[in-house]
Amino acid sequence: MKRRFVKYLVWGVLFVILLSFVRPYRVSDISMNYSLMDGDLVWVENFTTGIHVPSWSFYIDRHLWNREEGIHRGDILAFRHPLDRRLYLKRCVALPGDQIFEEAKNLYLQIGGDSEATRRYAQKWRLVAVRKKGEWWLKNPYAHFYAVVHDPAVVGPKELIDFPVTRIPPHHYFFLGDYRDNSTDSRFFGPVPYDFIYYKVFFVWQRTRPMKTLAGIPHYDEKHPLVIRKKY
Repeated sequence: MKRRFVKYLVWGVLFVILLSFVRPYRVSDISMNYSLMDGDLVWVENFTTGIHVPSWSFYIDRHLWNREEGIHRGDILAFRHPLDRRLYLKRCVALPGDQIFEEAKNLYLQIGGDSEATRRYAQKWRLVAVRKKGEWWLKNPYAHFYAVVHDPAVVGPKELIDFPVTRIPPHHYFFLGDYRDNSTDSRFFGPVPYDFIYYKVFFVWQRTRPMKTLAGIPHYDEKHPLVIRKKY
């Protein structure tokens, strides 16, 4: 009996350790549509971007092992919202040293804050580079690869339309939702510190949905007091 108890205890400890590194999450909002949708199941891991103290209904904003080089532009990461105690899933759109701004809902990214490096980057990866403010910027680079969604009827709040030129400070990362007009992200709470980043999404199970279901998805947060819509 004692041997069986020890066996179950060992298996239980191993299971908890495993879930500290690899675990499932159920998507519960629409800010990442249509890359991630409400109800999708994602698997996240706690190794590629450094080993973070696991979240078990509490959050300790500290890495046990740092590995910031494991974070790349375009990664979907789970991070703690800087203003509350919840994990958010968003896409990393800018790394430390990058510059970004938005103009008329268009995202502009400058790699490493270097105009010429950005122009070369655009040529290498066949992205659109434009001259703005006397320098080269990538225009909507993520829309080239992912389903970035805008709703032309949403004309506010201002953070969803225009965002000032911002250089990402060291050890911070800028996150946006792919559903740009229905996402509370770094445009509202700023770049996220590295220690607030908990997990990286590495697998998505996304069920198919009929057209009527997709058409019924809200294109803005009706409860958001600052959302302004055009009247037709």
